[in-house]
Amino acid sequence: MKLIPTLSLWGCSVALIKAQAPTCPLNEISCTIPSNTPTNACCAPTYGLVVFAQQWLPKQGPRNAFTIHGLWPNSCNGSYAPSNGCDPSRNYSNVGKLVQQQNATLYQQMNTYWVSYNGDNGAFWTHEWDKHGTCVTTLAPQCFGKNYRKYQEMMDYFGTVLELRQQYDVYSALSSAGILPGKSYPRQAMIQAVRKSLNIDPWFHCKNGVLDEVWLYFNVKGRNQYIPAQKYSGSTQCPTTIEYPPK
Repeated sequence: MKLIPTLSLWGCSVALIKAQAPTCPLNEISCTIPSNTPTNACCAPTYGLVVFAQQWLPKQGPRNAFTIHGLWPNSCNGSYAPSNGCDPSRNYSNVGKLVQQQNATLYQQMNTYWVSYNGDNGAFWTHEWDKHGTCVTTLAPQCFGKNYRKYQEMMDYFGTVLELRQQYDVYSALSSAGILPGKSYPRQAMIQAVRKSLNIDPWFHCKNGVLDEVWLYFNVKGRNQYIPAQKYSGSTQCPTTIEYPPK
């Protein structure tokens, strides 16, 4: 997976990071490595089944885009990582201000595509980082080597999430099949539209038959290459006909 421009704008040299990071096999894919095989957590994530959750909330974010809920590392059997995160020493406060200071471009993108329903985006990002971002073991400080700078792993996490949103654009996938907000559609038609466009099977979540989230499941190859996890795809909590409301 390509690193998004926001990371280079922040000043991270990808070549330098790789030079200082532990030497990792190029073909290890999370959740396919035998449990008795010693694995460097910097090379293959401990929580190797990752959920990328996108939201469809009325009056939130652009009208032609799903917004981000989060990127959530889970165990390979589908069970959740610790509910209070994985590293309290890296539970940063005032995440919004930190992102703004480190990378104004990324901050602007997050304010557009990663918005809170209650208007406090910074608190939302803080929660997502503390609970989920700290569980991405391939972004632990030691994985960057001696040139690690404070908050570098957090900035890489947010940058990766923004790239996934761009790469897995659910709104565009649906609209390319003529599925637009303001009507109800067969659930299977919506699944097939996403599958055809993005080569991944979505998990739809509804409230009272109304679409509110789409989850995409991934395994991770190496440190940061996200690969669709077909094993956990295609299920849904929505009825056979889904209401897709306008924003």
